[in-house]
Amino acid sequence: MKFQLACVQFRSRLGEVDHNLAEMARWCEKAGSMGAAVALFPEACLTGYCRPRDMRRAALPFAGALAERVAAIAAANRLLLAFGMPERDGNEIYNSLILVGPQGDTLARYRKTHLWAAESKWATPGNHLVTCRTELAHFGLMLCYDTRFPEASRVLALRGAEVLLVASAWRSSHVEEWRFCARARALDNGIFVAGSDAILNADHFNCAGGSLIAGPAGEIMALAHYREESIIVAEIDTAAIAARRQDLPLLQQRRPELYAVADK
Repeated sequence: MKFQLACVQFRSRLGEVDHNLAEMARWCEKAGSMGAAVALFPEACLTGYCRPRDMRRAALPFAGALAERVAAIAAANRLLLAFGMPERDGNEIYNSLILVGPQGDTLARYRKTHLWAAESKWATPGNHLVTCRTELAHFGLMLCYDTRFPEASRVLALRGAEVLLVASAWRSSHVEEWRFCARARALDNGIFVAGSDAILNADHFNCAGGSLIAGPAGEIMALAHYREESIIVAEIDTAAIAARRQDLPLLQQRRPELYAVADK
């Protein structure tokens, strides 16, 4: 299957959900006009990335009117739409990546399993890795710090994921590590990795963007400039995964019996 995938990086306004939704709608319209079938947005882009106490206040259930508004954006532009938000579920708050289909239906939600530093002060870690099979491809969902854990992407690949959608808010002081991690996870597994990184300038936290799309050999297919609101698009051809794995069958040549931490 071939399709166009777009990654968007933009400056969310902290706590201004209406503004951020309007910006998402504007960028989705642009993605659709460029022929994209998938649009990926950054981590916590619905609210902006705030201090822990503010993230708790900003968290919302993904339901009711909010879910309907996001569904309308996806449906109006016929896009598979993925975006990050602090999600409230009862007494718990999660750092979530939501996947909405082109008919407006919620296809999947992933709750971040690896929490970085201050995240643990406001978010509950999720306990499940998530994939979602669609007509376009089999997608795996990840958030930012997850890419530092090769085990997570390997499990998603073993479950059949062909494209990892990674929403990120990576600190600008370490932004080159973000690109390295995304490309490495693509190379490790012979899959596509699309990463949308936030742009944020705050007194407590800075993100520089630098979104990218990497191919099954770890090659950069599309790359956004740092600190510029922008959209990048690349063609995903899932047939390239089989071709890559024929040349380099990493998943087939694994030896799990040797991977125990302690020697027997």
